[in-house]
Amino acid sequence: MESAYTLANRALTERREENRAEQERRVVEVRSAFPEEYDRIEAGLRRGGTALARCVLTGGMDYEKIEESIRSLQKQRRELLKSLGKPEDYLEEVVTCSLCRDTGFLETGRRCGCLEELIANSMGASSNLTGIMKEQTFDKVDYTLFAKQPKENGREPLTYMKTAYEKGFRFADTFDKTHGNLLLMGNAGTGKTYLSSCIANHALKRGKSVYYQTAFRLFELLEKLKFDRLLPEEEELAAYSARQIHQADLLIIDDLGTEFVTAYSAAAVFDLINSRQLQGKSTVVSTNLNLEGLEKIYSKRLTSRFLGGFEIIPFIGQDLRMQKHIRTGE
Repeated sequence: MESAYTLANRALTERREENRAEQERRVVEVRSAFPEEYDRIEAGLRRGGTALARCVLTGGMDYEKIEESIRSLQKQRRELLKSLGKPEDYLEEVVTCSLCRDTGFLETGRRCGCLEELIANSMGASSNLTGIMKEQTFDKVDYTLFAKQPKENGREPLTYMKTAYEKGFRFADTFDKTHGNLLLMGNAGTGKTYLSSCIANHALKRGKSVYYQTAFRLFELLEKLKFDRLLPEEEELAAYSARQIHQADLLIIDDLGTEFVTAYSAAAVFDLINSRQLQGKSTVVSTNLNLEGLEKIYSKRLTSRFLGGFEIIPFIGQDLRMQKHIRTGE
């Protein structure tokens, strides 16, 4: 799997090739309609351009006369295009981005916004988010799902979950500076994966690399790599995923504790989280278990790592998926 920057530059190259092909198609279209007139005008413009350059270099006196001839030919070309119902710039260079002319860089040497967007899109493609998850963003959170839920231990689910999502947004906006981590804890269906998706999409929008994986798939992959159980066709994708797990700016591990826990996976989850913390890379972990449950199936040192290096966001309320089912009648 190639880097987001490589994929973005490839997309730019394809864009330039497509635009060149479109420009050539337009030339053929106009020339086919007016072959003699088109060839005469274009030949005259080439001669005029050469003569104008020579005039500038040698200090010739025919500069204005040559310019007038060029303007006349340009007018004739515009009239040809008008007769075909085409705009005046129909034969000019075709570009998608007028700021960088599809080079990806501005005159200042900085990346153009179009290249930044392509990089972000490539990052999104390599984030492992599902199509549904890519649509889950902070501006689409439906707080009405919490509005009529009963209190839990005196806590209003609506107020509590608004605070949880506010914390998630702050994290998504600053994790690369604070090197923070999140532990999302609560019953199934209370919105942990949705918040994880919101965080991932906001991070991608900011140009950060993100990799999402369920705990089950994550440790299945790590065990296969560790004990050399990969099929030949799995090796390239597995190697790429392994790099993402360790190198992505943000790693999201969903549903920790639902996987079949082995001695290896119990050690692997601690080593992975610990190594990312040492590198200053951020991790979001979601789980249906409480700290006691995590300690029971993993280890005390893992829960100690969570307590010492993660902001814990508890989730309360009823199963949102069941509420949506009831609301829509599906």
